[in-house]
Amino acid sequence: MSANKMTQVKVAFLHPDQVERYEQLHRDIPAGNEKHMREAGIVSLRIYREGLTLFMIVESDPSLALSDRLVDERLEEEWHRLTGECFSKIWQDASEIYRLHRNDG
Repeated sequence: MSANKMTQVKVAFLHPDQVERYEQLHRDIPAGNEKHMREAGIVSLRIYREGLTLFMIVESDPSLALSDRLVDERLEEEWHRLTGECFSKIWQDASEIYRLHRNDG
């Protein structure tokens, strides 16, 4: 991975009656959605849940993004509609407040 690697952490909150639906949606993510993410330069995307709180960690490398990629807008809109119905509060950026970094040099 290049030196352009970026890591983002986001937090969202689910409606109590939407936990199973949200998890089910992520067991069956359309291949086109995953293709769009890879073409955008995302190399890793992980979502964790604690109760109703979701944590998403996205690692991307802009140098891997395809400049001429075509996004299926209908597919993206449908995914955002389906998952969006599950949220009581949509994804917000989380602020890093501490980092322990191993310096091998």
